[in-house]
Amino acid sequence: MGRSSGNARATAKRRARTRTQRFMRILAECGNPAQMFELYYWSREPGMIDLVRGIAAMPEEARAAFEAFVALARDPRLIRGVLSAHGELTLVSPDVSQTIALARYSTDDDAEDPMPTLN
Repeated sequence: MGRSSGNARATAKRRARTRTQRFMRILAECGNPAQMFELYYWSREPGMIDLVRGIAAMPEEARAAFEAFVALARDPRLIRGVLSAHGELTLVSPDVSQTIALARYSTDDDAEDPMPTLN
């Protein structure tokens, strides 16, 4: 009995060492280990893998709009989302609203008063 438990422990240690060696090889080949650890951390969040897969599967136009929204939303904690009965998702962020308002103001102002040329 003692002998078989010793063999089981040795086998478990060998497997753990093999897994550790494989992990270290992946880590060494990774360009940015900190990002890999961050991805691993986020992958442990419930539903995160499904969310990432859903975003990756979006048509390019929808994904680009979503990425732009996220990039403009400086404080993600302020993002609000509403799902309509028709399946339309509306995301709102004060940061995004402000940036769009500034961009519109800037383009409207440029159309009315062209920038003077410097001589």
